[in-house]
Amino acid sequence: MAPVRESTYFPPLDKCLDGRHQLISWKTTYIGLQHLEGATTNETLERHLTDSHTLELLKSALLPYPPPTPQTKSTFETKTSAINVVPSTQGRFDVKQIRQDTLWLTAKATIDEVTALRIVILEWQTRPSFQLQENCLADDIPSLAASFNASRFQSASSALRSTQGFGYSPNHDTTIESIASEKTRRKRLFSIYLAERRYRIKTCSNLIKCAHARLENGTNKTSQRTSAFPHWAEEIGHELVNTWDVPGVFYVTGKNVLQSGIDVLRSRIRDLQEGCRWFSDNELQEDIEVEWCQSQILEILANLDIILNVLTMQNQLPRADLVLSWFRFMTDYGFFEVFQPKPLLELYDGHEMELQSLCSLVSLAMLRLPVALKEFKSKGKEKHNAGYLHDLETCGDITEILINAASTCLQVASPAVLAWSVILQSLRERSIAALEEREDLLPERSSGAPGSAGSPEVENPGQASMPNSGSSLRRGSSTGSDTPQQQSFLEQLLERVMLAPVDGDAIAYLARAAVDGSHVLNIIATLSTNYYNPSGPENGLQANLRIRHILMDLVRAVLSLMDYQPDLVATTLAVLSGNEDYWGLLRQPREIREIQPAARFLEDDVFMTRIFAVALSRFPFEVLPFLRLCRALACSDAGQKGEILPTIWSKLASTDCLTCVLPMSFTAYQLLPDDDESSIISLTADLDMFDHEYTTQPTSFKRLKQSDDSVSAHLLNLRQIPRGTTGRVLSETKPLVVLWHHDYCPLAYLGMLLHSAESFEPTLASSAQSSGLSLEAIAEIIDLLSIILLTTIRGAPASKTSFSASDSAQKVLDTASEGLDLGHDIVSVIFGIFEKELGRQPKTTEEAPLNILLRCTQFAEALLHVMPDRVWPFLGRSCLLGVNGNGSQLGAILASTEMITGRYDLLIGCIHLFESLTDDAINHAVVRKSPTKGVARFEASRPPSTGVSQVVMKKVLLNFQRIMLDVHESITTWKFAQIEQRHEINTRLLFIFNRLLTCCFGIEDQFDANQKLTASLMPAAEQIIKVFLSSAGAESSLANVTIVIQEGVAEALNIEPRNTLYGIQQTVEALRLATTMLRLNTLLGLERSALEEKTLRNVSLLARCYTSHPIFRQPVVELLGVLVLNADITDDQPASLLGHMGEDAASRFLELLAMIDEPMCDRDLSVSVWKLLSAVVSKRQQWFAIVVLTGEAPRKLIKKKITESGGHERPSSIFQVALDRLSNIGRLHAQTALAILEFITLAADSWPWILAIVEQHPFFLTVITEYISQVETVTNTTQNRSCQVGMEYYKLQMSSYITEILAMYTHHTRHASNTSYAKELLPNLTYITTAAVLPPEYNASLHSNLRRNFEARFGNCKLTAFKRTSLKQLSLGESFYYDLEIASQMLNSDSSWSGRDQGGGFAAELARANANLSVVEARINLFHSWKLLAVELSRCLGSDSDYQKTMAEVIMDCLRANTKTTLPQIIFERLAQSRADLAFTLLQTLIQEQSPQPEVKSVLFTAWDAFRAHGTDLAIALDGDQAPHSRTLLKILCLSLQAHTSSRTVSSSVERGTTQVNDTQLRLAAANVTLITVLEILKFVVAHGFRSLTTLLHESPNRTFPDDFSLLAAILRNSLRIPGLERHTTALLSTFADAQTSRYASTLLSWSDQLATNRDPIYGELSINFLLELSSLPALAETLAVEGVLNHISNTNLIKHLRTNRGMGPFDQPIRLYTIWVRGILPLLLNLLHAVGASMAAEISAALNQFHGQLARASATFTYYGKAPVTIDSEPSSAGYVSLSMISEAQTLAVITKILDTYRDAGPSAGVVSSEIMEIMWDRSRVKEDVDTWLQTRSTLRERIVPIGEREEGWARMRPAGHSASRAINKLEEKIVEELEQLMTLLGGKDE
Repeated sequence: MAPVRESTYFPPLDKCLDGRHQLISWKTTYIGLQHLEGATTNETLERHLTDSHTLELLKSALLPYPPPTPQTKSTFETKTSAINVVPSTQGRFDVKQIRQDTLWLTAKATIDEVTALRIVILEWQTRPSFQLQENCLADDIPSLAASFNASRFQSASSALRSTQGFGYSPNHDTTIESIASEKTRRKRLFSIYLAERRYRIKTCSNLIKCAHARLENGTNKTSQRTSAFPHWAEEIGHELVNTWDVPGVFYVTGKNVLQSGIDVLRSRIRDLQEGCRWFSDNELQEDIEVEWCQSQILEILANLDIILNVLTMQNQLPRADLVLSWFRFMTDYGFFEVFQPKPLLELYDGHEMELQSLCSLVSLAMLRLPVALKEFKSKGKEKHNAGYLHDLETCGDITEILINAASTCLQVASPAVLAWSVILQSLRERSIAALEEREDLLPERSSGAPGSAGSPEVENPGQASMPNSGSSLRRGSSTGSDTPQQQSFLEQLLERVMLAPVDGDAIAYLARAAVDGSHVLNIIATLSTNYYNPSGPENGLQANLRIRHILMDLVRAVLSLMDYQPDLVATTLAVLSGNEDYWGLLRQPREIREIQPAARFLEDDVFMTRIFAVALSRFPFEVLPFLRLCRALACSDAGQKGEILPTIWSKLASTDCLTCVLPMSFTAYQLLPDDDESSIISLTADLDMFDHEYTTQPTSFKRLKQSDDSVSAHLLNLRQIPRGTTGRVLSETKPLVVLWHHDYCPLAYLGMLLHSAESFEPTLASSAQSSGLSLEAIAEIIDLLSIILLTTIRGAPASKTSFSASDSAQKVLDTASEGLDLGHDIVSVIFGIFEKELGRQPKTTEEAPLNILLRCTQFAEALLHVMPDRVWPFLGRSCLLGVNGNGSQLGAILASTEMITGRYDLLIGCIHLFESLTDDAINHAVVRKSPTKGVARFEASRPPSTGVSQVVMKKVLLNFQRIMLDVHESITTWKFAQIEQRHEINTRLLFIFNRLLTCCFGIEDQFDANQKLTASLMPAAEQIIKVFLSSAGAESSLANVTIVIQEGVAEALNIEPRNTLYGIQQTVEALRLATTMLRLNTLLGLERSALEEKTLRNVSLLARCYTSHPIFRQPVVELLGVLVLNADITDDQPASLLGHMGEDAASRFLELLAMIDEPMCDRDLSVSVWKLLSAVVSKRQQWFAIVVLTGEAPRKLIKKKITESGGHERPSSIFQVALDRLSNIGRLHAQTALAILEFITLAADSWPWILAIVEQHPFFLTVITEYISQVETVTNTTQNRSCQVGMEYYKLQMSSYITEILAMYTHHTRHASNTSYAKELLPNLTYITTAAVLPPEYNASLHSNLRRNFEARFGNCKLTAFKRTSLKQLSLGESFYYDLEIASQMLNSDSSWSGRDQGGGFAAELARANANLSVVEARINLFHSWKLLAVELSRCLGSDSDYQKTMAEVIMDCLRANTKTTLPQIIFERLAQSRADLAFTLLQTLIQEQSPQPEVKSVLFTAWDAFRAHGTDLAIALDGDQAPHSRTLLKILCLSLQAHTSSRTVSSSVERGTTQVNDTQLRLAAANVTLITVLEILKFVVAHGFRSLTTLLHESPNRTFPDDFSLLAAILRNSLRIPGLERHTTALLSTFADAQTSRYASTLLSWSDQLATNRDPIYGELSINFLLELSSLPALAETLAVEGVLNHISNTNLIKHLRTNRGMGPFDQPIRLYTIWVRGILPLLLNLLHAVGASMAAEISAALNQFHGQLARASATFTYYGKAPVTIDSEPSSAGYVSLSMISEAQTLAVITKILDTYRDAGPSAGVVSSEIMEIMWDRSRVKEDVDTWLQTRSTLRERIVPIGEREEGWARMRPAGHSASRAINKLEEKIVEELEQLMTLLGGKDE
C-alpha cells in the first residue's frame, strides 16, 4: 500500500517551527498563480493546490472558516503537545505563546483552533519579514536624505510613507521587543487572518476563471489554446466546478454555491456596517477599522466575481429561487446605488464604482438573456426544469423588482431592466404568433377574449416610441410557433407580468425607463471600457473579453427593438473595442484576437445587417461611425481561410453604395417613379465627388477631366459618380442627402480625403475646414490605416513569410494611394499632416490636434514593420526630434500641453515608437550589415530594411535617447491625472535602456563602436552610460530609480494593489537596469560610479523590496550580487553590504535569505540566491560571510562556542542549509545543485575552517562521495541527444565541484594527521579518475561547419560577433558561449534561423554548439578539480600500493590525452600543460616513495611516446608557445627514467592470463624494451638535444634557459644508471660521436664567460657537469680522454680564472667558479683517471698542478685561526670555517692523490714512468692535522659551520637523524662530522 502523502497545507507543527517547512499562505498562493513567471511548471504550487486540505478550503471559499468544535480542539491539543513539539533550546519559539495567540484568535474570529493555529504559525514564520520592513523603513528616509537633494528626498520619502500598514513616524518604535510585543503581534494576526480570508476567495475566483478558460478552449473553433492559465490550474478549477455542482445552479433544488455566495454577501455587508470590535485600544481601533472595512469590501468584490463566473459556466437558465434571492438582495440594498455604510464612508466611496459594476453585470448574467430568448422556441413537450422562466410567481416578482428599480432610474439595474424587457417582449411576440396560428386553424373560435395576453387592446411597445430617445421600439418577426401547452403557460406568464403596478404596458415601460431614464446604453459602454477585475489587471484582458461578450448579447437583443442610432452605435463600438488602444493591440497575442467580440460581430448577420451595413451605406455622409466600426473590426482577426488581410478589408476595398450631400447648386438629376413612395432620383450628368464648394479638388483630378480617355473606369469611380446612377433621397430639405448605388473603393476615397485636407492650407485646421473633414475624422482615418497595417503584420500566420505579410500591407497602402496626385502616396500624405501639425503650438484645451499627432505616431510605428526605409528618413528630417538642430517639437508640446493637463498620451506614444525603432535597429542589424545584393525587378521578396542609412539611424536614436533621458530625469516633478501613466512611462523607459545596453555590450568582445553589429545603437547606449555611470552621476535619474523601487515596495505592501501591472513591473525593470549598469561599469573598466555608491547607501531599501513581493526577489538578489562583486574589484577594503542595513535589519534579512526559495521553491530564485552567497563568501564580505557560515555575528561568535544543537532546531546557518539540501542531491534540479555546490566550494576555499562543520554533518560527505561513485557519463544511446548533452555537462560540473570539495576536505584531514578518510575515498574515485582525464568532446566539425555556413549566409557578420560578454551571468547551457537570445532577436526574421523542421536552422545549431562548449568547459573544470584531489591524495597515500597504481594510470592517461585532441589550439595548450603538471607532480611522489609497482616503470614508455608526438627537436620544442609543456615533458621523462634506476622490484610475478612465459623471460623482455627506449632517449633527447640547445643558445641566448641543460644532464645521468646499459656501449659511443657531444660541451664551456649574467658563469657549470655525466660511463670517459677533453678545458677563459695564485674559495665571487672546481673539474679528473687508468695518470697530475693557487688554498682551508669572526666576505686565508663543499673538495683531492701515489709507487709494473707522474701540490698532512683538530674541538666546530645554499640552510634547522657520537644539534652538523670522519679515513687517520 502506497504511503499517504503528508499534507503541504499544514504539516506537523515541529516541521513548521524548525524550518523544515514554510507554510504557503493564501496570498502567496494567489500571487504564485497570478504573477510569477513559470507557474506552468511550478510543482510546489501545483502540489499545494492539489492537497486535500487546500481543496476542501477552496470548495468552501464562499463560506467563512468553520467554527470551533470539540474535534478541532482535540486536534489542536495534539498538535501543540510536548510529544509533538520539542521546546526550542535556542529560544526561537515559545509554544506557550503560540497556544495563547491561537486561542485568542479562535475566540475573536470564531474560527476553529487548527485554522487559527496555522495563522499564528504564519505570523511567526513571517515575523522576520515584518521586522525587516519596520527596521529598514526607519533607516530608509535618513539614507535618502543623505543621497539626494531636498526636492528628490521629498518625493522619495512620500513614496516611503505611502506604505499602508507600515507607516513611519519620528517616534516609531522599531525595536525587536516592540515588534514582538503582544499588541503588535495580535494586530498582525488580525491582518493575516483577513488576508487569508480575502486571498482564499481570490484564489478560488482565479481557479474558476481557469475552469472557464478550459470550457472556452473546448468550444473554441481554433486548434490553439487561448488560455493564459496553466493546464493543471484549469484541471483544479474544473474539479472545483464539479464539486460545487454548478449545474445545480440551474436545475437542482436545494442550497448550492450561488445561494451560499448570496448569503455570504449579506453577511459581509452586515459586518461592513457594524464595524470591527476586536480591540478595545482606541488608538489601535482606527487602523483596525480601516483594514477591516477595506477587507470586507474586497471580499464582497471577489464573491461577486465568483458568482459572475459561475453564472456564465452553463448555457441554461438559473433556478427560480436563486434568481429571486439575488434580486431581493439587490432590492434590499438599492442595487448598491443608494447604499451608504455608516463607518468609513469615504473608504467605501473608493470602491463604489467597482461594486456597482459587478452588481450590474451579475444582475444581467442572472437572467441569461441568450438562453432565455431561446427557451420557448422549440416545439414539442414543455421542458421540465427549474429555470426561473418556468415559475410564474418568480417572473412576476422579478418584474415588480425591476419596475421599482426602473421607476427610480437606478443605473446599476438598467442592463437587467432592459434585458428583462427584451425577454418579455420576445415571449409576448411568441405568444401572439401562436395565437394567430390557432385562429387560422380554428376560424370559428372567437378572437380577442378579454384578459388574454394576446389581446389586441394591449399596447405593443414595438409601435410606441420611447420618450427623448429619438427612436422607437418595433415588433420583430417570429419564425417559430408554440404548442398549446406552451401557449397556455406563456399566456399565464404574460398575464402575471401585466399585473405589475405601472401605468400602461409594463414591458414598454421597462424598455423606455432603461433607455431614456437610466441611459442604459451609456452604462453598457461604461461597463465595457471601465470594468474592474477583482483578480487584478494581469488577467484583466480575458476577464474584460468575457464581460464584453455578456454585454454583446444584450446589444444584439436590443437590435430587435431599436433602429440604428448614434447612441446604439457608440455602445456597440464600446463593446467591440473595450478600453484597448493601439499600443495594447500591438502586443496582444493572436489567440486573444480570435476570441474578440469583433470576430463574433463579423460572423453575425444581425450585427452586420443592422449596424455595419447601415453605417457603410451612410458613408461618407457620416464618416466617424463607419471609420470607428472598421477600426474595431479590423483589430479582431487576421483574416479568414489563411488570408493575411483582415476580414473587413473586403468592405474597404470595394462597396456599391454611398451617401453624400448634393451641392446646393447641383440640379442634374431627375425624379423616378416608385411604388414605395420613396424619392428615387437618377443623375442626368456626372457628379464630381470633390466638386463641392467647400472641397479642394486634387490637381490630378483636374488633369483627369482634361484627358478622360487615358483614365481607367476604376479611377474615375473614385472621383465622380457617373450619370444614370440612381439613388434614394434620405432628406428632402436642401441640401439633399442621397444614398447612391455606386461602386467605388472607400479606402481610396479616404486617402483622397486626407490628401485634400493636407494639400493646400497652411494649417491642418483650415485644411480640414476646407475639405469638409473634421480633425476627429482625420485622426480616425489615420488610426484605421494603422490598425489595418498592424493586424496584417502581427496577424500573419506562422506559415506565411514576413515578405508575404509585407506585400499584403503594401497592398493596403497602394489601395489607399490610388486616387492621389502623382508623386504622392498615403505615407507622404500622413507624414505631411504630422509635420503640419507639429509646426504649430497647440493650446492646452485643444485635444484633437494632439490626437492627430498620436495617431500619426501610431501610423509611423505600424509602417516601421513594413517600410522602415520610409520611417527612419522621415524622423531624421522631422521637427519631432529636432535632428537637424532646429529644436524638438516633442519637448515643446510636452512642456506646453501635456505637463499642464497631466495627460501624456503623445509622450507614451513616442516612447512606444522609440521602442519599436530600437527593436528594428536590433532585429535588422545583421541584414543591414550584410552586403547589398542585386534584386531582380520582379523579385517576389526583398529585405524590408533596404535603403536605411546608418548615419540617419544613429542621429534619430541619439536624439530620441536624449529626450527620453530628460523625461526620466524630470518625471518625478510632473503632475499626473492618471498615476498609471507615470508607471507605464517608467516601465517602458527602464526596459528600453536595459535592452539597449544589453544588446550593445552583451555580445562581441571588441568595443570599437563602428565595428559592432549594433553600431547604430551605440551613441544612444553611450548616452545612457554618461548619465548613469559617471562619477558624479545624474542625480535626477538616480533619484528616479530609487523612487521607482520605493513605489514598487509601497504598492506591493498595500492591502489591495491597484496598479500592479505597471506599478510592480516598473520596479522590476529598475532593479534589472541597475544590475546591468553595475555589470557594465565593471566590463568597461570605469571608475566607481555614483549609482553604485547610492545603491549601497540604500541597500536597506533593497532588503525591504526583497521581502515585499515575490517577483522582486530574484532581481534584488542579482543586484546585491553585483554590488558584492564590484566592491571587491578595488584593492581597498570593500564596503560592507550588511553594514548599511544595521545589525537588526541585517539579521532579519539573513534570516529571510536563509529560506532561499521557500515556500514556492522557485528554481531561478534559488540559483540566484546561492550565486549571491557564493560571491559573499569569496569576495571579502567578512561580516556577511561569517554570519552566512555560522549563523552568528562575529561579536556574538566570540562569546559563544560552537556546539551541536539537540532536537529538530531550525538550521543554525545558511551554510548548514546548503549541507542539508545537498544531502538530498538526487532530488535537486541540476542547476540548483550546481549553485549550492559552487557556494560550498568557494566557502571552503576562502574559509578553510568550515571544513570542520562539514565533517560534523552526518550525511553530506557520504552523499557526495556516493554521488561521484555512481555517476556515469551519458551514453550516446540516449534517444534525446539534446537532453543527453545537457545531462552530461551538468553531471560533469557537479562532479567537478564535489571533487574540489573532497580535495579540500582531504587536505583538512591530512593536516589533522588522519589518512583514513583518504583510504575510504579511494575506491569511490573510479569514475573521476577516468572521466577527468579524458579529452573534452569538442565537436570540431559542428563548430567549423556552423562557422562556415553562418558566414556564408550572413555575409560580413562573423559568428564570433555573438560571443557573449560578462554583462550577463555565465551559466552552462544553450546560451553558454554564443548569446542565443540576442542572436534570435537579430536573426529571427531570416528563414534559415529557425529552419523548416523542428531542431533545424542556425538557432538549433548554435544551441548545440553552446551545449558542446558547455561539456568541454565542464570536463576541463573536472580535470582541474581532480588535479587538486589527486595531488592531495598523493600526499596522504603516497606509500599506498593501490593508490600508486592509480597514480601511475592517471599519469599515463594524462600523457596519452596530450597526444591527441580536437580542441582549439589555445584551449589545448592550457589543458595539456595542466595535465603535464599533474603527471609530473604525481610521478615525483612515486619516485620519492620508490614505488616498486610495474605500472610506475611503464610510465617511461608512455612519456617517451608523448614526447615523440610532441616533437623530438628540442630547438623547436623549447622555442615557442609550447616550450613550458615541452620542459614539463622532459621533467617527466627524467623522473620516469629514475624509476628504472631503483633497485626495488616487485616480488610478485606479473600476471598475464594463461601465458606460459616465466617471470625471468618477462623481465628480460621488459629490460630489453626499456634499454631500447633509453637508447632512443639518449640519442634524440640528450645527444641531439644538447647539440640543438647549444646551437640555439649561440644564435639566440634569450630563447633558451640554463634549466634546459640541467634537464638534459639529469636525463643523461638517470639513463646511464639504468642496469644493463653497459651492454650497449657501442651504440652509446656511436650516438654521442655522431652528435659531437663532447665538442659541443667543450665549446659551451669556452663561451660560458661571455654568456655570464652578473658575472655568474652558469653555462660553464652546466657544460662541465654534462661532461662529468658523460665521463661516468668508462667507455665514454675513454672517448673523452682520447678527444683531449682536458686540453680543451684547460684552454678556456673560465678555467684560467681558477689558476690564479690566490685561488677561488667557496665564498669568493663569483661563487660558481668554486662550484665548477669542486663539483666539475675534480670529479671529471677522477672519472677520467678511473676509466683510463695508469696511462692517464701523468696527464691528470700535470693538469691538476696547473691549479696551484687552488691547491694551496685547499691545503690551508681547514686551518683554524682562533676566534676571529667568521663572515662570508672574509678572506679565505683569514677566516676559519667549515662547509660541506670544502670537505667534498678535500675528499676528492685525497682520492686523486692517493690513486696517483699508487701509480707512481707501482712504476713500470703499472705501465707508467714514475717520474712523469708529478707530485700534487696539496698538503695532505696539513689537511689531516687540521681536520683532526676540528674533530677534537666539537664546540668550536659547531660555531664555525656555515651553510651554503638553501638545502644546507634547511638542514641547519632540522634535527639530526640519529644519535651519533658527534652529539650534533642539527642535521647539517651531523653531516659535516660524518664527512670529516670519512675524510680522515681517506687521509689515513682512521682505519677503514
